[in-house]
Amino acid sequence: MSTIPMGYISEVDFSQRSAIRAVSVWGLAAIFYFYELMLLVSPSVMTDDLTLTFKTSAEQLGNLSAFYYYAYALMQIPVGLLMDRFGPRILLTLAAAFCTLGCLIFAFAPVLWIAALGRFVMGVGGSFAVVGCLKLASLWFPVNRFALLTGIMVAVGMMGGVFGQEHLVKLVLMVGWRDTILYGALLGGLLSIVIWIVVSDQPFKMLQTNDVVENSKSSILKGLLQVMKIPQVWIASLYAGLMFVPTTGFGQLWGVPYFVERFHIEKDVAGGMVSMIFYGWALGGPLYGLISDWIARRKSPMAFAALATLIVMTAILYAPVSMLQMKILMFLLGAFSSGFILAFSVVREINTPILTGTAIGFINTLNNASGALAQPVVGKLLDKQWNGQVSADGSPVYTLAMYNEALLFLPICLVIAFVILPFIRETFCRPTSTQL
Repeated sequence: MSTIPMGYISEVDFSQRSAIRAVSVWGLAAIFYFYELMLLVSPSVMTDDLTLTFKTSAEQLGNLSAFYYYAYALMQIPVGLLMDRFGPRILLTLAAAFCTLGCLIFAFAPVLWIAALGRFVMGVGGSFAVVGCLKLASLWFPVNRFALLTGIMVAVGMMGGVFGQEHLVKLVLMVGWRDTILYGALLGGLLSIVIWIVVSDQPFKMLQTNDVVENSKSSILKGLLQVMKIPQVWIASLYAGLMFVPTTGFGQLWGVPYFVERFHIEKDVAGGMVSMIFYGWALGGPLYGLISDWIARRKSPMAFAALATLIVMTAILYAPVSMLQMKILMFLLGAFSSGFILAFSVVREINTPILTGTAIGFINTLNNASGALAQPVVGKLLDKQWNGQVSADGSPVYTLAMYNEALLFLPICLVIAFVILPFIRETFCRPTSTQL
């Protein structure tokens, strides 16, 4: 194996680049993350509309929504490889264009499979958001800012989830679900143009030796194998995926219909309640990054996150609480569960810097596979209990007991996340690998 001089990135004097430009470039990538999360959660406020339009069962609806995740998860490793090879500027530009195309396909879909194709194309575009944003963070900022920037990125992105839950539902009620998605297509097109104009992969020329440059071009697949050979990468990625299940399975799809049934409220009110999870993420993400860096530990905050999330998720499903108390619990669910972002820092720290995109892509594969799993699994569990009852508009009716039984899948995932945590080694917030 050839050795990468670990200091070749840290030797760069980041004070020589424009701080305003750095924030602008990275911030635009974070805005794209906001946009893709808005698209991701959008089906949760269209469940009845989509069910009636395409005549779907709960499992089919879960699969339709999850097609975004299927693409997202499948693309993460290729995205990481491409990001390390070609850089974020061109790829994020194309990614926003793909989101636009996916929105157009989805909005005009006459049948279910074309709608699923639209969601899949959206997922292909959205799959570049996290890796691109974190790759730019590694290019424009020193390594000791990585956990904080990850947290801030999550905060910005989760506001996209808030927008998707609180405001898209109002737009859907006003203009219908198809026109709402068309507005999303317009926004994606504008983002594609602005990203191409503003984003740059080169804050300055890095101090690389010829050997390092040659190695970065010739060993991309070897680098992927090196990432995959590290057991800690797999364990940290599994932890992240399991911790993300409450957000994907509940916050991004089944939470709205669950609260409609539990509290007998309108969808827009339920959407506002579910959106509290994203407000919690917006606070918890940066806070975990700050605290973890301050105490120079990753595992302790991750352990707290797993245990606290398990307690809160169980309370949400089974405790007799008021609507106000539920909003507080949903906020806490987001705030506590956001601690899994530290797993991204763990993976970043145990891999050589030149493979940042590949490593982040790998963990994001397993992380987002949870969405591809959780949404249809919960739907399948609901369908198994369905007694054939339908509402006045013809959509299936699921009782609160059915939801509670199906959603038990979520705390089970959190228990597993807590159990595997001791197998993750502490990095003490420092890079630990120099080998490619």
